Amino acid sequence: MLKKTLENEESEKSMRKLLASVLLLALLLTMVPPAFAAEPATPTGIPFSELERRIDELVATYLHEYAPGAAIAVVHEGEIIFSRGYGSAEFGRQISIDPAATVFEYGSIAKLFVYVATMQLVEQGLLDLDADVHTYLPADFARELNFQRTFTVRDLLNHSAGFGEFFFNTFYDAELRETPIPLRGGLLMSQPRQIFEPGTASSYSNFGSALLGYIVATVSGQEFTDFERESILVPVGMVNTRGQGDWFGDTAYMSTQARGHAPDGSGGFYQMLWVYIPIYPAGSLRGTAEDLARFAIALTPPTGEAGPLFQSRETLDLMLSPSYTNPDVMRGMLHGFMSYDGVYPAIGHGGGTVGFNTEFAIVPSERFGVVVLTNAVGGAMFNERLLDLLIGNSVDTIGPPVNGLPDARSVAGDFVMLRRHEGNLLQPLNFLFGTNMRVDAIDAHTIEVNAMGMTVQYQQVEPYVFRILSPSPMIGRVGYDIRFQMENGSPVGISIRGPFDATVQTFGQSVTALLISAVVAAISILFFLIAPIVVFIGFLRKREKGTSLFHHLSNGFLLSGTALALNNLILFLRMGASIPFVPTSMVTPHTWMNYILLALTGAFFLASLLVWKRDVITTKRRVLYVLTVIFTALFAVFLWHWNLFVFM
Repeated sequence: MLKKTLENEESEKSMRKLLASVLLLALLLTMVPPAFAAEPATPTGIPFSELERRIDELVATYLHEYAPGAAIAVVHEGEIIFSRGYGSAEFGRQISIDPAATVFEYGSIAKLFVYVATMQLVEQGLLDLDADVHTYLPADFARELNFQRTFTVRDLLNHSAGFGEFFFNTFYDAELRETPIPLRGGLLMSQPRQIFEPGTASSYSNFGSALLGYIVATVSGQEFTDFERESILVPVGMVNTRGQGDWFGDTAYMSTQARGHAPDGSGGFYQMLWVYIPIYPAGSLRGTAEDLARFAIALTPPTGEAGPLFQSRETLDLMLSPSYTNPDVMRGMLHGFMSYDGVYPAIGHGGGTVGFNTEFAIVPSERFGVVVLTNAVGGAMFNERLLDLLIGNSVDTIGPPVNGLPDARSVAGDFVMLRRHEGNLLQPLNFLFGTNMRVDAIDAHTIEVNAMGMTVQYQQVEPYVFRILSPSPMIGRVGYDIRFQMENGSPVGISIRGPFDATVQTFGQSVTALLISAVVAAISILFFLIAPIVVFIGFLRKREKGTSLFHHLSNGFLLSGTALALNNLILFLRMGASIPFVPTSMVTPHTWMNYILLALTGAFFLASLLVWKRDVITTKRRVLYVLTVIFTALFAVFLWHWNLFVFM
């Protein structure tokens, strides 16, 4: 009995020891992460322990091709997990880039702050997204803008207010500008035409975003720069970021900014000028990579929390949700933010000004974000490579072609983007800006899209919806799928994810029409430059001794045409030499001269007709006169077709 009792006690002691060991092991396991625990990683699966090495490798391989320098920051779950500067803030000089202190131009990333400000006023009940903008604009200002079609605040967020492009008065040299231009004045001198019905398509508009900034200022009773600083920058902790109203004239702050560059064609870079933007809410915010990283953190708070920008989580969730109802148009728009291609659903916005390219992307479901700022025009190519590395793309998820879908050959044709110049004399530059698109079918499932000198392939995944197969840095994160709008079996337009929709090209928008008009203009100008020289040489050689009234009037007719040609030739040369600083004030005198010289040309023409039958006219003079009539008419049609009689 005693032996059995002792055995039981020993067994109980052993059990107690085992239990104590298990409890101790459990305690240790809670204190020390196990070796087999999953390490946090980027959406593309790169463990954070390898993040630095992988980014360093990418920078070493590619950055020197695209920009002198870059600042990169990565955030995850409310913390900056990576922050580093690369290269130089100024090409040819060893000026290191500090992501916490080196200032870059954010470019169009600034628009995100307009959209956040808008949603803050919506949350306060001061703005209604579906209200006509006239509700919030001073009546006299709205009359001066003279909108042809009404539109809403939501249309401005979706870039669907109908606006085309207007490049004039976009940039000024910031170092030469002595006084700021009020936002109201900047808008009045930058208004493009409305070229499509609001709400039916989406076309990226700097003017529309700046107008929304003006609405924020009007409703809040503050200058937009002040509202932006007090309601966004300060709450987020963006201590090194300033709007144009704050950085303009501050030489100490500007001395901390990287210089912008452009490729020089021989592997190096040359400096660009700092720019002043009259419609500054659209793209004149400046700051550091780490400041933008804090903005990314503010937009990705823990589940259920509102973060520092809003009072309720519902407002943040609303802002980062689709802001359109028709799946055929404005796809990918999220109250101004854009849907980005990635392994997980991503949201972001890029930026580009004179000499800078920037990218901002967040993956809300992973509370992950990427900021990359480069100080060169071609930096977008590098930025896309970095986003590919960290958030990925969806190309690998596209399966084999699906049978039963419409034949891809039915969507082939020529298209032109709605973001184009129309109704002003920069209309011919649409071809240089890459607004024209050619769609060709490779087979029944696949198409090639040719635009901006690039060819990108898409595969049909739904009826008339095509997904990108060959990502291109120039296409960017917003062009990863396109939807063709069809009528009676033929395409009438393209809805491109992001605000870059297109319509079917007309003959007047074609390269053929451009070439015809260019040839007409060139031959006409050559005629008006050469013919007077021939007449003058003939006079010196006394081959033509005519002193009739018709002789003098026809000479006046010819010289008036020559003056008209020279007036426009000088205008083209001046504009080409001034890009990107092209004010409408440069064009206006030449437009007036076109009217004056055309009237003078017409007067000489009518007067010469009256004496045509009364004077003796040589055959050579008759031929010269007929040619002058023909080329004057052709050149006048050219001037009219390309809006050189339009005041802007």
